Amino acid sequence: MTLYMLATTLALISLAVAITALILAIRSSKRTAGTGSEMLVAETGQGGFEKAQGIKELPVRRVNALAEAAVILGAEALMLFDNQGLAVETYNMAEEHGARAAASLAELINVLKGLGFPTRAIMFKDSSVSLIVELGKVGDVTPYCLVMGGPRLITDTEYAREILQGYVEGIIRRR
Repeated sequence: MTLYMLATTLALISLAVAITALILAIRSSKRTAGTGSEMLVAETGQGGFEKAQGIKELPVRRVNALAEAAVILGAEALMLFDNQGLAVETYNMAEEHGARAAASLAELINVLKGLGFPTRAIMFKDSSVSLIVELGKVGDVTPYCLVMGGPRLITDTEYAREILQGYVEGIIRRR
């Protein structure tokens, strides 16, 4: 049993290192994404981050674009993906990096679920903050969103979930 726990711990650590490397690669790829909507934001100190964490009110109207959700949440980049590892939509992120990140993040989520950890919200904190938010189930698919932090990132996961869930519901209604 001890050997199993050691192997599981090593697997989780290596997966976390791989995901951190993917997040760094995605951040560096924003300059080459070619969407015309990139914006470099200077990193702020922890003091500026503390001020930006206030809880906001939900927007009056539905969010119609992932770019709008990014502005509301104060995020530098967003990626919608599903529990199978398919990137559904990205904002301010190169497509090829999004596809690799979606596969790795879905694998991380499946490993964590298999070990009994909750996956409704996962937060990564280093020089900036990124989070993965589980959205409401759509048929057999569970969508997730990777929210990559900016200096004014809203870290209230329930608020982020409501904004992003409204966006996903809007997409489904339009189809």
